[in-house]
Amino acid sequence: MRKKLIGIMSTYGLLDYFEDVSDPKKLKTADQHPTFNEANDEHLNKLIFRDKKLNKLWMKAEKAGFTTAELKTLHEEFSHHQDKIDQYHGLLSDIEQGNVANSLDEENAGFNDVEQLEEKEKKYVGQANKLKVHHQEIRDGYDRLNRMAAQGPENKEFVEPKVQELWRIASKSNFTTHELESLRVELLHYENRLLKLRHLQAEAEIHKDTLKADVDGKLSEDALTHMDKIKRQARRAEKVHYDIETRILSRHNEL
Repeated sequence: MRKKLIGIMSTYGLLDYFEDVSDPKKLKTADQHPTFNEANDEHLNKLIFRDKKLNKLWMKAEKAGFTTAELKTLHEEFSHHQDKIDQYHGLLSDIEQGNVANSLDEENAGFNDVEQLEEKEKKYVGQANKLKVHHQEIRDGYDRLNRMAAQGPENKEFVEPKVQELWRIASKSNFTTHELESLRVELLHYENRLLKLRHLQAEAEIHKDTLKADVDGKLSEDALTHMDKIKRQARRAEKVHYDIETRILSRHNEL
């Protein structure tokens, strides 16, 4: 049954949407997952959602500085998304257990008519397309929830104020979750560059007595080398900042 379904989905270009079909671990129905607790005013249980990815995102939202009221509203959005995930797994389970196929086999028992087979295949494709729609809705839902979680006033993805501001704007811009994650990694590299620059500047301040000019009023070789290193790092950091900021603002202005 699974081979037949995967073969049809491959024929109609739907296979990329259904890596879940070939992974038995992802075919668990909703009742196989542990139950979760409702939110309370003081704290929301960290294991509140059955979907691991959704739960991880919720833990991020909990630390983002939302008010209790905002967090409860956000919790409703997350719960609604969990319902969609459960529906998706339900469809996968039906196909995996052969519910659709078995009913068709009973109807067409003993027939090898081409039209009958074509009709059967159409029903398989229809079920696969329904899964495709649900899968895309889940992806879009993750995108939306990720943006909402990133907009908390105390969201601390980064320590450098410049980088924090870029990330804040990016989180409210027209990026997909995949693009945001790629940008987050890029911003981490940029932040490391800034931190390296801060370290060099701090070193210069600490050793300023040994790096100052000699009796002839000229800077020592070590001082010149260190200052040149700081200037190069500063130029690179400015260039990286400008490049990232330009891309973020261009997407932000599309909204």
